Amino acid sequence: MSLKQTEEITIWVFKDGKKGHEKQSQALIDEIVKHRKVHVKEFSVIEKTEDQSIPNLIIGAGRWTHDSILAAKSQHSSAISIVLMKPGIKPTQWFDYAIVPDMDKFYFHKPKNVISTKGVLSKYSTQDTQEGTGLIVIGGPSRHYRFTNSDQKILMQQIEWLINDEFKHLNWKITTSPRSPNLNKPNHSNNVEFFDWKETKPEWLSEEMSKSEVTFITPESVSTLYETLSTKTKVYVFDMPLNSDGNGSKIRTKVTRNIDKLKKSKEIGFINTTRKFFSSVVESIELSNPENNNPLSEVKRVAELLLEEL
Repeated sequence: MSLKQTEEITIWVFKDGKKGHEKQSQALIDEIVKHRKVHVKEFSVIEKTEDQSIPNLIIGAGRWTHDSILAAKSQHSSAISIVLMKPGIKPTQWFDYAIVPDMDKFYFHKPKNVISTKGVLSKYSTQDTQEGTGLIVIGGPSRHYRFTNSDQKILMQQIEWLINDEFKHLNWKITTSPRSPNLNKPNHSNNVEFFDWKETKPEWLSEEMSKSEVTFITPESVSTLYETLSTKTKVYVFDMPLNSDGNGSKIRTKVTRNIDKLKKSKEIGFINTTRKFFSSVVESIELSNPENNNPLSEVKRVAELLLEEL
């Protein structure tokens, strides 16, 4: 029986505990809910799956979910397995569908079961932004960008320049994220509110992104980046240095190359800084504004495609 003939779709979703991965799965499920009646069962990959329901869809994001997805598929052969992002170890063809962002490349040919997307799946918003509002999201260390104490000082100077000079007319909200180190608050002129991510509601950040006129983020989080690009906010990234290998060469990853691509196409704005004699003192700052502000809604396209094909 196809999903078109199924009165209620039962979805098993496997979670690996990583917020960015789980947000992708949830975005797809939330979009399917708009079209069909859905019953969702959530499982942690560290727990044995024991459930009497029979899934129609089995979904997971992140490599730690792959074994669980395949094991569930082996027990329920009629279910449709959907992996989000390109599998790094398991063959893509082992899954019924793979939803793969365009930054992930296939060396020989793209398998027929792959649905390519612009960036990772994220929820989207058609809400109009509120004039005079700004949002800053601070991340932290990653394998893509460096975040030493010196780099944090450079970042703080960029933030102070934004809130006190370039965009001093805006009312700002600044928030941390799970990977943020302990940071000092920037100097400001009473135009900033500060928020600790641990003390905000789960949907707070998404709501703030949707309504902020401008949003500045550190560039390491792919899920945060594409969620902002799926709203009407103007998206900018801070100037953060690349990591280096043991020989001093810069390390470029698919994430850093994708950021460069978005800068070049002017889909995101960005800050450029010049340091004084390679110190942690910023000598000059330049701002490039985004020009192509067409909000993404990739999860809408993917959900409609899946429901049409299945």
